[in-house]
Amino acid sequence: MYLLSLPSGLTGLLTDAREFFAAMRFAHPGALWLLLLLPVLGLLNRWAMSRRRQSVANIGRPAAVAGQLTHPRPKRRWLGLAYPIAWILLVIGIAGPRWGKSDETGVAVGRDIVVVIDLSRTMRAADMSDPTAHTRWEAARAGALNLLDVIARRGGHRVAVVAFAARPKVICPLTTDYDHVRAVLEDIDGEFPPAELRPGADLTITSGTRIGAALIAAVEAHDPRFPGSQDIILISDGDDPGGDDEWRQGTAAARAADIPVHTVGVGSFQSTPVEINMELLCYTKLQESFLKDLAKETRGHYEPARVNVPELGDFFRTRIEPNPSRMVSDDQIPQPKEQYVWFLAPALGFFLVGWLRGR
Repeated sequence: MYLLSLPSGLTGLLTDAREFFAAMRFAHPGALWLLLLLPVLGLLNRWAMSRRRQSVANIGRPAAVAGQLTHPRPKRRWLGLAYPIAWILLVIGIAGPRWGKSDETGVAVGRDIVVVIDLSRTMRAADMSDPTAHTRWEAARAGALNLLDVIARRGGHRVAVVAFAARPKVICPLTTDYDHVRAVLEDIDGEFPPAELRPGADLTITSGTRIGAALIAAVEAHDPRFPGSQDIILISDGDDPGGDDEWRQGTAAARAADIPVHTVGVGSFQSTPVEINMELLCYTKLQESFLKDLAKETRGHYEPARVNVPELGDFFRTRIEPNPSRMVSDDQIPQPKEQYVWFLAPALGFFLVGWLRGR
């Protein structure tokens, strides 16, 4: 029990191992399907051994036959694992394991995605089903992180983040530095949003949910050199108490730039109170029809997350990634280092052990 309580004990080792395998990538992941051949080879080996024992039994009693050997083979059953371990290491090595960073860089080829996150006060409603993301803004942040996980595994795509309430703010410009994007997303706090998102002294702002201004900021955050390979993902409850159709200014800007706006609806259809410091501010519910109309106007798609954390990774794979990619970029992506030698060399050693055992 004392060992488990130590950071450097078994718990720490398991955590390090889990993080290591999560960071590992493969140049040829399809080769890992060859691991399914191992059980088949094992069954064939057992069948061959059974046939061999039957052949020995036809000659005489196995003990008597073994006694006739000039140099009886010692029983070392653990050596029988040499070939299976060697095959496993060989397949993993062929798959091209990669981790760490090499000195080489690659060109970023993919799509540009600007994630727009609503941090208005209605997003503080605690009506989500996930206990770890109980408020709407927490679910929006978790969905954005899920999206980033998938994008980081694929590589090449650039990501930017815009947060908004009464005003928008680009909190992360387009980049392939996914660690930086992750840090920015994890730092989002809907309970204490940046001061730049509040109305301030501007009396012309009639609502704390300026979706149109946020979409205009998202369009401007895009690189104008790469039209046709750009997307905006808006995560919001769609509840704008202003009711002045201000959002149409944003959709007009997106259409002019030929950028589809994909909307993700978070929140319950039931009227939910929003309280801050035990004070009731308002009631809110998901405005799904509005978000559908907004996506339709810009040739985007609507993703109904509702009271669940948005699965934006799957949404990206099916709706966005199949579309055309930009073919050039100024961004240089650090490439993971080839590490196949760590598997092929031990595989050769285990094959040698198995061969010596069989002599």
